Parts: sequence; C-alpha cells; structure tokens
Amino acid sequence: RFARHCCVYSRLNMGGGGSKCKYNRGWNKDNACPPGFKVVEDCGRWSSSISCKAPSSGFDSRAIPAGSGTAVTGSCTSDSRNPASGGTVPSASSCPSGYTFASSRYTPCCDNLASTCLESAAFGWSTVVTCTQTNGDMVFDTHGAYSCVDKHNGVSANFPAQSWCKSTGMDGCWLPYSMQSDGRCFPYGDMQWDSTSGYSAKSQLVDGNEKLLDGKSPGTMSAGGPSSPPEVDYNSGSIAGVASGGFACVVGVGALLRKKQK
Repeated sequence: RFARHCCVYSRLNMGGGGSKCKYNRGWNKDNACPPGFKVVEDCGRWSSSISCKAPSSGFDSRAIPAGSGTAVTGSCTSDSRNPASGGTVPSASSCPSGYTFASSRYTPCCDNLASTCLESAAFGWSTVVTCTQTNGDMVFDTHGAYSCVDKHNGVSANFPAQSWCKSTGMDGCWLPYSMQSDGRCFPYGDMQWDSTSGYSAKSQLVDGNEKLLDGKSPGTMSAGGPSSPPEVDYNSGSIAGVASGGFACVVGVGALLRKKQK
C-alpha cells in the first residue's frame, strides 16, 4: 500500500511527457510555457531548472525586431507644402549597418525661434526613417499595458517558466507580444491584456478583438507612416544624419523597477 501511494505522489509532481523535473502545483511540461515556446529542462537529483525558449520562426508578418534603434533624418526642403499634399521632400539616408527599416514619415522644419514645429509654421519638410536593430526580439514578455513603452526603452526579454498568464483574469504574470512598424505592440498568441493604458491589467482572450499597446511615450518620436500629421517634431535649418528616435536605446530605471515589481 505504501509503495503504491509513493508512486502516485511521484507522478503528481512530475511534468507531462515523461519529464523528470518537479513542477509547481498546477503546472507541468505541457503548460509551463506559452504555445509556440519550447520548454527547456535541466533537472537532476538535487536541482531542477525549467525555462522557456522563444520561437525563432513563424512570426506574424507584422512583427519587426524590437531592439534599440535610431532615426535617420533627411535634409529640409524649402517647399512649405505638406508632402502628402504634393510638396517635395528629400529622401533620408538608408538605415545604418546592422539595422532594419521599420517605418518612415514626414516632419516639418521650422526656424530657430520656434519652440514647437507645427505644419502652419513650417518653411519646409524632411523625411524621418526609423530603423531598429536587426537582431532585436521578434517576441518579448509584457507585464501590462506599459510594457510596450518599456520595450522601446530597451528592456530585455525574459521568459520565466510557470509564470505566464495561462488563463483569463490573471495578473502578476507575463504575456508574449510582438512589435509592429508603427511602434505599437500586439499579442503573440490568443491571450492579451484587457487594458491598453495604466498599470492595472488582466489577461483575456483576443477572441477577434485584438488590442494594441501604445509604444509612444513623452519625449519619443512617433513611428507613424509618411501621411501621419506631425505635431511637435522640431527641425532647425538643414539637418542630415542620425538622431535618437522612438526606439531609444537607453534603459529607463523606472521601467526596470516596474518590471521587477511585477
């Protein structure tokens, strides 16, 4: 009788598929990581290590590498007409080596006295091309609506096993997301956050109603398309070269603290 009970106990603490690792209650090898991820086990007699490995292929066609980035700005033209309405504008340089084109847009150029540069005050226009590192993350972990902005700020990906939101109504867990060319983030898989702003969100099924997380934050550049209306971008005189952009490569301390607290 004792031997039979002992064997049952052992099976309850082992993962599915003949795993020798011991999983936490409610978890096993079949659900320790989100669908599409690989469960990596390194378990012995005295230790048990379980982790999630992100997929390397099969991504949504919208996904771009989400790493640190840069914006390449072209020279200002003297044509004050909006390029979307027939104005002329020089092309920006191509992305630097090791970077991939993400998006492009037009931005007005104003004189040195303008505190903000709006279309009504523009003497010309330039093209801004946003590039992101080619070796960036195609999928990354999010812990709430704010995590898309955190990714723009350079927060690295981390996929702890037995910690993702495996069912609806959960918080304090993570969900996999990808980034699209306009800088917003979309769910990888069928689970998403029920809120697109703030710090309080719970997991829910996408169920045909995908919610995009905003990747823009104060002080960063929009990664919208060429026809998106510029509002506060400021160019003075003739500008050419590389400038910091919406894909900032500086890791914000606040972002890291928020991630750790979650």
